[in-house]
Amino acid sequence: MKTRAAILIISFLFSASFSWSQTTKVDSLKAIVRKAIVKSEPNKDDIKAAIFLSDYYSKYSIDSAKYYGFAAYNIAKTVGNQTGIAVSLNSIGMLYQICGYYDSAVPYLDSSRAMFANIGDQTGLVFVRNNLALAMVRKGNYAEGLKYYQENLNYAKSNNELENMVLAYNNMGIAYFDWEKYRQALKYYHLALNVLDDLKEEERTGPVYNNIGEAYFDMGEMDKAFIYFNKARVINKKFGKKRSILISMINIGKILYTNKEYDKAYAHFSEALVISESIPDLEHIALINIRIGILFNTLDKYAEAKPYLTKGLNVALANGKSKTVLEAYKAFIEYSRGVKDAEEVYKYGKLYINLNDSLFNESSLNKISELETKYKTTEKENEIVILKSDQQLKELEIQLQKNLKYSLLVLILILLLTSLLLFNRYKLKKEKEKSEIEKARIKIEQRLLHSQMNPHFIFNSLNSINSFIGENNAKEAQAYLIKFAKLMRLILENSRKVMVALEDEIHALKLNMELERLRFNDTFDFKIDIDPKIDPEYIYLPPMLIQPFIENAIMHGIKGKDSKGLVTLTIKAEKEFLKCTVEDNGVGRKKTIKIGNTKKDHVSLGTQVTIERLEILRQEITPKAGMQIIDLIDENDHGIGTQVVLHIPYEED
Repeated sequence: MKTRAAILIISFLFSASFSWSQTTKVDSLKAIVRKAIVKSEPNKDDIKAAIFLSDYYSKYSIDSAKYYGFAAYNIAKTVGNQTGIAVSLNSIGMLYQICGYYDSAVPYLDSSRAMFANIGDQTGLVFVRNNLALAMVRKGNYAEGLKYYQENLNYAKSNNELENMVLAYNNMGIAYFDWEKYRQALKYYHLALNVLDDLKEEERTGPVYNNIGEAYFDMGEMDKAFIYFNKARVINKKFGKKRSILISMINIGKILYTNKEYDKAYAHFSEALVISESIPDLEHIALINIRIGILFNTLDKYAEAKPYLTKGLNVALANGKSKTVLEAYKAFIEYSRGVKDAEEVYKYGKLYINLNDSLFNESSLNKISELETKYKTTEKENEIVILKSDQQLKELEIQLQKNLKYSLLVLILILLLTSLLLFNRYKLKKEKEKSEIEKARIKIEQRLLHSQMNPHFIFNSLNSINSFIGENNAKEAQAYLIKFAKLMRLILENSRKVMVALEDEIHALKLNMELERLRFNDTFDFKIDIDPKIDPEYIYLPPMLIQPFIENAIMHGIKGKDSKGLVTLTIKAEKEFLKCTVEDNGVGRKKTIKIGNTKKDHVSLGTQVTIERLEILRQEITPKAGMQIIDLIDENDHGIGTQVVLHIPYEED
């Protein structure tokens, strides 16, 4: 159970001299804000009321919270209160972040950061940098997120602020964990523990021990993971922290299950279930019931498994927890297979596929909606720039009034120069916005083309699984499904990224070819050669560009071959691009067409989409991006395979 959470701050940063008592009625604050909106001269307290309401509604209604956040911004702008503007921008950014619209949150948070820096408010800077870091990490821009965390850490060290040092160390550990750089994550978790030890804050070490356990768990070091999960459990019990005890028990149960200590795993899951029901925590009630059901499935105790799976599924459905529902469907597939109920296997398999497709499509639509929302924030950014310009002009006019000795000619020259400066700034800003919008359009086209690849690949793989199930080949279907699930996780993670690490792309290609080899009964082998000069962890390229040609090599190249086929992928680094060569020892394209594997003028969907993506990369990055198809022949002019050479632009970290 992943319980890591970076600190997410929507705190009101004004002077501590103002505070609202718990008995203050929300309606009275709403009345204050309504009056402030129409007043010609609102005051600082009006800003505070709007900020308070925005924070209050963030827990109940995001739309209402946004309304009061923007109200606070407009009131602060009318008053000319720089701190109020900065705080309201931070609150608005955090509301977008709560909704998962991280691209939309960043402009508001970044504007807030700039204003806090301008007025020298270090406390505000710490808060907003923390929020910016979280947004960057959620977007997958780990390096940028860690930069903001490091700035907070440097400030905390220079001022000996141990509390902020704990937060910075723990959050940096979480960022590295999400980045799957577990050794780095462990380093920062232990630094956080050292500071907590200096503070003598034993109670707060429980969550950090749990984070360390999760890192070791994902690294496959179960013994160490067990030690730290147990440390977390002991401390959490000592201080009576029910939710933290619950997480520790679930994590220990997972390890025991992995080690096949099923009785102990069941005992821990059962204790966790009792705790979750006493809180109550509906999300964990659903999840733990499903885990117990899976445990009984493993033991072939299907009669005991069904009540737990049914309860878990019902609770997850009632509370709209789609990912938990997906896990329940998967468990019911195994249950139905165990009781040899083919109709139920088909039923839950169909439910699983439909929900999985729905979640994938919803994710794609959310990404497009997020980009659209991001461009709408440009209007608010312009208002901030104009506000700054107005303030500069007012200061200039006051200075001119105090210095009447300046001649009219000097005044006119200053006004002309100021106007010219403002005009040039405006012109440059518009040109920059136009360029950024064009770049964004190209990136959207790339993502939309990329999104066409995933359903195409998923369709082929599901057909193979269906074939295994239809042949009652449960063992092969299960092996295929496990590999397919791993590959789907990679594809879904990479679908939101324009660029992915080469090592992730190679991992996906290996899984893909293993699936295809299983599908075609080991009729071919594959080999991947990477230039030793290349470090795949630090090379980034657009995802899913190579896969269609691997698929063509298998489906059309070696399919008609009598002997065992071989597909080879070679990757070398050139000056501006990666040279990726996909080669098969099949019968060649001419014979493939002749025996009916493909039509003469046929271009597969995957190949066509890749050609279009390469064309966009050629326009956006380098004209050298592209592809070449070479027919391999022997001395008798007989086809002995096909070679595809791809020139793919890349980035290096």
